[in-house]
Amino acid sequence: MNCSRCRGLMVGTVLLDTGSSTDSFSGWQCLQCGEVIDPGITANRKHHLEPRRNGARPPGSLPAKAGGAKRKNMNI
Repeated sequence: MNCSRCRGLMVGTVLLDTGSSTDSFSGWQCLQCGEVIDPGITANRKHHLEPRRNGARPPGSLPAKAGGAKRKNMNI
């Protein structure tokens, strides 16, 4: 099995619940980047919705000029 993050080799591993000393379950861990996948992570990723593109500007981009409004340049 290959890692979805870095394409490295995934190996089976036993994961322990930190809240309980007796609970453990199996999962996969990447030998290259350390990514861990277990049934809970897989289920959560399956039901996760991708963000919608709503036309929002990325942080730091300049707003469109509207009505001659000027943006102040604040040098700190």
